Amino acid sequence: MLVSNFGFIDLNRMAEKILIVDDETDMLVLLRMIIQEQTPYEPLTTPNPLEVAQILAEKEIALVIADLRLPGLDGFQLLELIRTGYPLIPVIIITAYDSPETAEEALRKGAFDYIPKPFRRERIIQAIEQGLALQRVKPKG
Repeated sequence: MLVSNFGFIDLNRMAEKILIVDDETDMLVLLRMIIQEQTPYEPLTTPNPLEVAQILAEKEIALVIADLRLPGLDGFQLLELIRTGYPLIPVIIITAYDSPETAEEALRKGAFDYIPKPFRRERIIQAIEQGLALQRVKPKG
């Protein structure tokens, strides 16, 4: 086991992949950096939400972080796609267009968490860890 700022890290979980979907390159780079530097997880990124179905089919994704406003397929549509085909994958919605109604809708539609931008690194790490912990205890069948 290694020790991080957030406690012990189980090296057996290093293979868990986190898919980040955001059309802003700066946000993809930032989230990739946070995950690489502060977690044992492997970040995968795409600016194109239309690629998500293929990525989910080809890779074993443990958690998805998705922007709410995306070209071609918005965050709610993406959330529905993931909930339908991969109901055990936690989805964290991030957005710069925060409102109580949007947060409520995201959670009602099955998002694990909703995080307004800008966010603190600790907040996104906490959401990732909690989402993956929940995913690990859910029955697979």
